[in-house]
Amino acid sequence: MVNQQLSDTVLAFTGPDVRSVLHGQSTRNFKTLTLNTPVDGAFCDLKGRVIADFSAIAVADERILLRTDTGVASALIAHLSKYLMFSKTTVTALGWTCWGCSGDASTYRSDITISRGDQHFELWQEHDRPPEAAMSDVAWQRHRLMTGYARICSTTMNLFLPQDLNYDLRSFIDFDKGCYTGQEIIARLHYRGQPKRRLTLVSTKSVNPPSVSDRIYDNESEKNIGSVVETTSTDNGQLSLCEAVVDVATRSISINGQPAVTLPFA
Repeated sequence: MVNQQLSDTVLAFTGPDVRSVLHGQSTRNFKTLTLNTPVDGAFCDLKGRVIADFSAIAVADERILLRTDTGVASALIAHLSKYLMFSKTTVTALGWTCWGCSGDASTYRSDITISRGDQHFELWQEHDRPPEAAMSDVAWQRHRLMTGYARICSTTMNLFLPQDLNYDLRSFIDFDKGCYTGQEIIARLHYRGQPKRRLTLVSTKSVNPPSVSDRIYDNESEKNIGSVVETTSTDNGQLSLCEAVVDVATRSISINGQPAVTLPFA
């Protein structure tokens, strides 16, 4: 399969207020972020729902690069613009390319690499030449889904709490960093409640793959107990990341009338 760049955009935030702006709007602590140390996180709306997930890295004291899905990049810029306009910070969409790779990341020291475990890494480059380590976009997505790393696209913006996607379990949230948009709802669930839904990996053998936002049903009660966040093909059918009730593994479930089973994350 032909190697293909990921559908991601790299944004450059530049200026003396860059850390305070991103700190006040995201789930991560940008004020203490050390140079060249990547972090994952999310931007949320006032209801605590995820607008966009991201990976970010401070390449200088006043310059932070941030990778997010291309389908949500414009909406994210629009969301942040009302805060940026009162700060000494600008945002620019760079013409960089992002790749999912397998192999030795140290080969690409002149580029930005972010480890994704087990000899897998993201690669951000200023040009569009495919690196030798690049995987196909389908193979990369399959690896990402199997490890439980959910991404937000234009279809799923503003639908999920971070806990629905296990972002709290993946250290996407700094709970002691102070206020940010959506923080009150997210923190209340963390400290005073229990998430009613969690991310789970689901396998189906249907010829017709599930689509994003398709519903999961309990076969016994016929109730809707979750939805598809992402999906990709495998040699034996379809693999989907879904947000579902916490006891979904104990139930007989289906998607689009087709039997489905839950799997452990890799």
